Amino acid sequence: MKPGKRRSRRSSERGIAMLLVLVGIAVLALVANEVRYNSVVELRLATNQRDELRAHYLAKSGIAISRLMLRFQKQLDAIQIPNLGGMLQTLMGGAGGAGNPLAALLGGAAGGANPLAALAGGAGGLAALAGGAGGAGAGGGSMSIQLWKMAKVDCHMLEQMVPEYDEKDSVIKKSGLSKKFDFDDENPELAKEQATRRFGSFTGCFDTVITDEEERINLNKLDAPQGTSMPLLLMLISTLGDKKYEFLFEKEDSNRVKLTPVEVITNFRDWVDEDESGATLNLSGTGDPFLKGFSDENGGYVKYDPAYRAKNARFDSLDELFMVHGVNDRFMAAFKDKLTVYPNVNSRLNINTDDPILLEVAIRSVADPLRPDPRMADPIFMDTLIKKIRAARMFALFGMNVGDFVNLVAAAGIPVNAAIQNNVQGNRYIGDKSTTYRVRVTGTAGDVSRTITAVVRLDDTLGRLVYWREE
Repeated sequence: MKPGKRRSRRSSERGIAMLLVLVGIAVLALVANEVRYNSVVELRLATNQRDELRAHYLAKSGIAISRLMLRFQKQLDAIQIPNLGGMLQTLMGGAGGAGNPLAALLGGAAGGANPLAALAGGAGGLAALAGGAGGAGAGGGSMSIQLWKMAKVDCHMLEQMVPEYDEKDSVIKKSGLSKKFDFDDENPELAKEQATRRFGSFTGCFDTVITDEEERINLNKLDAPQGTSMPLLLMLISTLGDKKYEFLFEKEDSNRVKLTPVEVITNFRDWVDEDESGATLNLSGTGDPFLKGFSDENGGYVKYDPAYRAKNARFDSLDELFMVHGVNDRFMAAFKDKLTVYPNVNSRLNINTDDPILLEVAIRSVADPLRPDPRMADPIFMDTLIKKIRAARMFALFGMNVGDFVNLVAAAGIPVNAAIQNNVQGNRYIGDKSTTYRVRVTGTAGDVSRTITAVVRLDDTLGRLVYWREE
């Protein structure tokens, strides 16, 4: 074989080898990249699972701390306060203040240009400021301070409550936190046992929102006795029938259903009552507010696909309202935050709500139905009265109670229901204490968030859970 041909063959063989090496390297690179990608995905999945578990238990920690906070709230509600209104009036020497140096200093009952008298507000301003029963010398009562509104329950509060450890098992000193437990010197064994527990070393955060369920309208009271269901019926009629919500009932929904507010209310009643007949309203003021009609209460439900029947039992959750004939997304968007089904059937609307619509409902609840005030149809008048109530609540030292609220409504010139005026604390319409709260906690760890919503009804322990939902 000639030398030139041998060199050509060797050159071509060297090119094939290089090509094979390049192909092999490319294949190995693809395999390595696939392995790397799978490893990154598996690591990410493991990280997310770890963060999901952290977020879940951080949310549960927020629920637990909130229940503890509500336990303190119940204890605070039970504290009785003295009759400060009567004490101040006695100290001021009644209306005249003859011979009383404090009354003379305050300028008697007139006040004149005396700034102290103006601050006192005549014969009862200081008593009202002190949170008495209207500043009229009425008896003392219990506190109406909402502790759960004042304290923010979140991970930052928890970090200040428990110690955090470094890698050498030494307590990391934070502001207001000692390196030693309070009982280190008295009980060193207990201190050593507690020091081994890493309560404060957690990753992530949680945020808690607590709301009062008894500041809403309880729909389960529609199946209560007459004395309880009638106030609720009047509340619903005044709330759903407000002119600002007329647009909600003017158009058909996706099921081609269009009902009036009164028809929706009767459908709520038919859903929770025990009979199969459609209810009709009795607004005469005597007898049962809901009378048994002649129609079939299931007539609206058999037209759905799939068809179903009324529950004939009390609501278990707010999501169940979507099953009631006439309730749609527009209705729930407007009224979901104003309705509830979780409190006890004997609960009363709490007058310490911040919702102006529910405050208006509370005002209408105490007004005398036999002597309606035409000014209550004036939105400007109602808005002014609501602002006065909010301002008075800000200056009430021990919170606003039912007596304060009723006196403010009466001072505006609105005739008050005689049954409420004669028995302010024992009325069935409004109250100033609550026993049912909704706790919504969002736990966050890394890129993962988990939300738990629980409804707690206070008892002698940390409260009974009546609703639980994880998202």
